[in-house]
Amino acid sequence: MVEQHIERARQVRIYQTIAGEQVGTRFEDVIDPSTGAAFQQYPVATAEELDRAAAAARAAQPAWAALGWDERERLLVAFADAIDREIEWIATLHTMEQGMPFSQSMMFAKAMTQRIRIMAEFRVPDRVLIDNDDKRVTERWHPLGVVAAIAPWNGPLLLGMIKVVTALIAGNTIVLKPSELTPLSTLELGRISLDILPKGVLNIVSGGRETGAALVSHPGFDKVSFTGSTPTGIAIAKQSAVFLRPAILELGGNDAAILLPDGSVDDFVAAVAMIGFGNNGQFCAAVKRAYVPPHLAEEVTTKLAAIADAHVLGNGFEPGVTMGPIQNKAQFDKVCAIVKDAKAAGGRMAAGGGPVDGPGYFFRPTIVAGLKDGTRLVDEEQFGPVIPVVIYDDVDAVVERINAGPYGLTASVWTKDLDRGEEILGRIAVGMAAVNRHAPFDPKVPFPMIKQSGMGTDYADHGIKGTMRLQAITRVKS
Repeated sequence: MVEQHIERARQVRIYQTIAGEQVGTRFEDVIDPSTGAAFQQYPVATAEELDRAAAAARAAQPAWAALGWDERERLLVAFADAIDREIEWIATLHTMEQGMPFSQSMMFAKAMTQRIRIMAEFRVPDRVLIDNDDKRVTERWHPLGVVAAIAPWNGPLLLGMIKVVTALIAGNTIVLKPSELTPLSTLELGRISLDILPKGVLNIVSGGRETGAALVSHPGFDKVSFTGSTPTGIAIAKQSAVFLRPAILELGGNDAAILLPDGSVDDFVAAVAMIGFGNNGQFCAAVKRAYVPPHLAEEVTTKLAAIADAHVLGNGFEPGVTMGPIQNKAQFDKVCAIVKDAKAAGGRMAAGGGPVDGPGYFFRPTIVAGLKDGTRLVDEEQFGPVIPVVIYDDVDAVVERINAGPYGLTASVWTKDLDRGEEILGRIAVGMAAVNRHAPFDPKVPFPMIKQSGMGTDYADHGIKGTMRLQAITRVKS
C-alpha cells in the first residue's frame, strides 16, 4: 500500500483549500531531501487568493462561533477521524517532503489527530468574579475572529494542526500557510476537511516568503500565530504592532540538559539521544547542549557516541532506516558550517562529524566533546543531529550561562534529588522545565515561550485563551 501511495504522490495534483474549494493556478517544485531533486509541485497563492481566503474565513466565523463548544468539538473529532482514515497517505507525503522515516511520520500523524481530539475537549467557561447584593461581575471569553497561522518545515503536521484546533475550538476561523518546503501533507488535510468542516472555517494556502509576508501584513486577521526562526518572528512581531493585533510566536531555542552528579547516566543519555537526534535534531525544544560533571563526562560521551553510531541513515521508506536527511539544503549547509567551526575550536568528534557522501542532505549524527561556552555549537541553535557534551564544575555557573543567552524555551535537570532539581530549574529563565525528562510535551500542559524563543503560550486552556478576547461584564442589581 505504501508503494501505491508513493506512486500517487508523484502523480496527483495537490491544491489549496479556500472557501470550501480546491484552488491553484501557479505551481512550484517540492524537493525530496533524500535526493535533493523535485518530486512534486505545490500551488503558490496569488494576492487574490489570499484576499479570498481571508474573506471566506471572516464570513464563516460568526456561524462557526454560534455552533457552541460541543458542536465544534464534534466536528473537529470527525475531522480527526477522517484524517485517520487516510493516515498512511498523509504520512507518505510527510516522509517524501520532510525526510522523516515513514514509521516516525506515522507516529507524528497519529499524534496529530490525537492532539486534535484532546485540544477539542477544552472549554473556557464564564467565571463569576463578584456576586453580592449590589452587582454580579462575570469574566467571559469570546473568540478573536480570524487567525492567520504559519507552520514550519520541521513539523508541519503536529505544529500546523495544533494551531488549527486551538483556534477553531475557541470559535475562530483560520487561514493556515505551511512552509513552502513541506506543504503537501498539510494541503491534503485541507482536502480532507471539505467533507467535515463548514465552508471557510479552515482555509489552507501555500507559498514562499512573499506569501508569508503578505499573510502577516494582511489587514483581514485578528491574530497571527507563527512557528519558525527568531529573525522571522521578530519581523512578524513588528508587523503585528502596526495593527496592534496580538501574535503568538514559537521561535528558536538552545535547550540545555544538565546532569547532576547523582543523576542517572543511562536515563540522561537515553533522553538526550532520543530528543537530540529525534527528527534529526530539527525540533525547537530538542536538547542542543548536554552539561555533565567531570567524572561522568567520558561515560556520557561514550554512551551517546554508541547510540549515534548505531543510527542507520537513508531514505525514509527503506527498511531499517532510523534517521533521514536534514530537511533542506540551507539547514544542511548551516549544520556543516557549525560542525566545521567546532572542529576548528578544538572539539573532538566522538561520533559522526560530517555529511554522508552522495545525494540528499544526510549528516551523520554527531557527538562533540571538549568544547566550552563561547563556541558556536554551544552558544547557537544548531537545529541538526549534533550534540555537544560540555563539562561543568559549578551548576550555578551553568545556570548563569544559560540565562545569559538569548533563548528561553526549555531546560531539564537530571538528579535523584527532585527538590534540588526543581530549585535549579526555578532559577533558569525558560518556559518549559522538567526534572528527569526533557520537553515532556502534553497538550494538557501549557507551553510558554519567553525571551527570543517567542511570546505567548501554546497548548491547554492557556493556548486557547490566546485566541480569545476577555470581557468583564457587570450586572447592577436593582
